Amino acid sequence: MTNQNSKNLAYEVEFSLIGSLLVSRLNSAAREAIEWLTPEMFATAQLGAIFGAIKKQALKDNLIDIVLLNSDYGQDFAMLAEITRKTYSAANLRGYAEKVMQFYQRREAQKIFIRVADVLNKNHADKVDVEIDKGLAELSRLSAKSEKVTPLAMSELLDGYVDLIEERAKPTFKDRLLFTGNQALDERLGGIGETDICIVAGRPGMGKTETAITFTKNILEQGGSVLFFSLEMSKEQILDRLVASVGGLNSYKIRNPEKMNDEDFALLGNGINKLYDKNLFIVDKSGLDMNRIINIAERHLSEKGKLKAVVIDYIGLVRHGELSGKINRTYQIADSMEKLKTFTKDNHVPVILLAQLNRGAENSRPTNADLRDSGSLEQDASQIIMVHNQRDKESGAPSRYTEWVVTKNRFGTNGVAYVEFRHGQFIECDQQLANEELTRKDDKPRAYIKTYGKAA
Repeated sequence: MTNQNSKNLAYEVEFSLIGSLLVSRLNSAAREAIEWLTPEMFATAQLGAIFGAIKKQALKDNLIDIVLLNSDYGQDFAMLAEITRKTYSAANLRGYAEKVMQFYQRREAQKIFIRVADVLNKNHADKVDVEIDKGLAELSRLSAKSEKVTPLAMSELLDGYVDLIEERAKPTFKDRLLFTGNQALDERLGGIGETDICIVAGRPGMGKTETAITFTKNILEQGGSVLFFSLEMSKEQILDRLVASVGGLNSYKIRNPEKMNDEDFALLGNGINKLYDKNLFIVDKSGLDMNRIINIAERHLSEKGKLKAVVIDYIGLVRHGELSGKINRTYQIADSMEKLKTFTKDNHVPVILLAQLNRGAENSRPTNADLRDSGSLEQDASQIIMVHNQRDKESGAPSRYTEWVVTKNRFGTNGVAYVEFRHGQFIECDQQLANEELTRKDDKPRAYIKTYGKAA
């Protein structure tokens, strides 16, 4: 291949990489390339400068946007638009990134060989050994640059940090956080971060799935997009609950339409209409392992764009791939949690993960020690919400109020939020009244509970 052909190919690969980054929606492959490539690795200075701006924007703003690259980072909008127009897919982004690295290494290696050859040709015997050793050391460092995980220097870490603090002070920064839509709970949590795993745990029948449905409904009403993995219920069952919650209809009646009257059908139609254009995507296939779940989620992100949350119902039904049946369940779940945590960090999408509690939690207020099968659930979660209903000791009837007990909150404080269970769904309630009613039924003082005033 001639030198000119090599330059042309390098330009085409770099052009394709920039195009793939611009259309990638900052997927996991884009984040990976941004992590270990640097602008000086580009043979074309203009494309290297664009990459540098993309890298700064992704690290600071958590997005890639050509309008903002132009206005905030001084890049030529016409060229960005032209590159985007000529790029049809980001499917080969990793391949382009690796090629850019390979071409960079070849160019740098050629410079080293030429310099050493020049010393040999000039017969500087006293310098030959020194230059060869120097060249070998440079080649070793060059080879090490192919390692895709690169530590960040303090200057890189601090670059834009003041801007980030200023961004956090703006109201729009809250758009990066996930809010459940329940005022009392959100005041306690302070928002779920983009790389958080929030565990919702409870015994069967306490309302884990209904809690996830409530969060999903509120996220959709806020304009967010949710990918819901239902490993236990069918998509029809999820829709029953969601339509009932949105429409204000008793979910029992949806499952028994013969008991519905005209008003009920009107509420049903209202719920369907409200949900029709919402961005909810349901996967109701059972027997998925964590690798499959993550692959489906990453493909969805690539095709449909940013998600506000991924919901998994529930970890106890997730298969554990090659580890299933070979080692104990604690290690299996730990392995799956490690993969899930990597997914949230790579893609900046929070996960709401449902989990079962041990039988010992049936008759008492649950703690983190009651999480079934694995301590890694507690370790890897940023937030843990226990769903608990204090049933009547004599009749066993459920209480009017359910407690959402926050037992872990990495960036906030623990405490309790109350919701009322009415018509088969959770609705907001007066926090003080709920606390007082449950306190009267409890033999033990509830001094650890803090209330929030009346819910909106």
